[in-house]
Amino acid sequence: MGVMDGVNVLEVAEHGFVPSAAAILAEWGANVVKVERPTGDPLRQIMAMGFVADTGDFNFLFEQFNRNKRGVAIDLRNPDGRQALDRLIAWADVFITNFLPSARTKLALDPDDVWAVNPRCVYAIGSGQGLEGPDADQGGFDAVSYWARGGLAHMLTPQGGQLVQPRGALGDAPGGAYLAGGVAAALFKRERTGEATVVDVSLLGAAVWTLSNDLVPTTILGVEPPRHVAGKSLSSVLVGSYRTADERWISLNMLDPERHWEPTCRALGLEELLDKPEYATAADRQQRAPELHPLFVQRIASLPLAELKERLSAQDTIYSSIASPVEVVNDPQVLANGYMARHPDHPRARLSSSPMQFDGKGLEIRRAAPQVGEHTDEVFREAGVDDAEIERLHAAGALA
Repeated sequence: MGVMDGVNVLEVAEHGFVPSAAAILAEWGANVVKVERPTGDPLRQIMAMGFVADTGDFNFLFEQFNRNKRGVAIDLRNPDGRQALDRLIAWADVFITNFLPSARTKLALDPDDVWAVNPRCVYAIGSGQGLEGPDADQGGFDAVSYWARGGLAHMLTPQGGQLVQPRGALGDAPGGAYLAGGVAAALFKRERTGEATVVDVSLLGAAVWTLSNDLVPTTILGVEPPRHVAGKSLSSVLVGSYRTADERWISLNMLDPERHWEPTCRALGLEELLDKPEYATAADRQQRAPELHPLFVQRIASLPLAELKERLSAQDTIYSSIASPVEVVNDPQVLANGYMARHPDHPRARLSSSPMQFDGKGLEIRRAAPQVGEHTDEVFREAGVDDAEIERLHAAGALA
């Protein structure tokens, strides 16, 4: 039994961000119906445009964000189609959308319009820049609103270096998780008070949360925060990335210098540093980090990654190699915890699971993403629309 079994979610959204939130709700057990235009969600075409890996006839991007849903196709510009949508709004516990304010108003899909049909329906919006301000009606994908405008591109690009480009859907996936969490909180409030509410998550807001470690001190100091460079000494040699003898990278992240100084030195074969009084305390080592750093760089560069991992693991240190995608999907921890779930139809594909688990169980992909309009008639019958009316709506071009 899923934690959201019995919750009906109506998704009127496209691309990755908001559909990813609905996919998480579906993974938790919600009954999610995806509404598409008759020509389909434009995300279906992204793979054909060469923006992501070509996996043949398996559209992995659409599957990732739309598994476990049923699909209906409605022309919302058709008055009959817009009226038909009200039958599904009346059925829904949650209405979730990424339509811009001008489009929502034109289609009568603002919160008050939805609540006029179903006053208990939680209303969830995912936007580029938020609901207020001069750019609230401006579209925005994660590469713009999250990565560029939110400051991540700036902070992750080395000073004077080549601009770092984002990976696909880098902001969509975490933003969708935030929106799904907001929906869960709103449903909890409704159970307590009987009142529906508006949940709002923007890609820009998600970036501001993600980058808080840099943005908060900026509000105090009023200057640009420094950007770290790989291989450059930080205030502690126990924190940072180092290149190995076989041209790999290993990341040390030991934030308790008293606990981890001795075991790290022993793991790296630098025991002679333990006897030097100038490195006796964490404060001493922080002050002398510029002279310690080359010693760590040189020693780590003399050892292959596999040996380093064995040495560091034996001393109970905190580290990781910089993993490639092939290594991630085959990581024993990823496999053991079900972080990538098997697709129900494709013989090899595994899709990334939502990061939330319940009762120690991995989540299941129950059904593949729908084809355009695959479940239109089925869903409208469940909503109480008879076959004659469904046939009329098809004939009028309202349903596809």
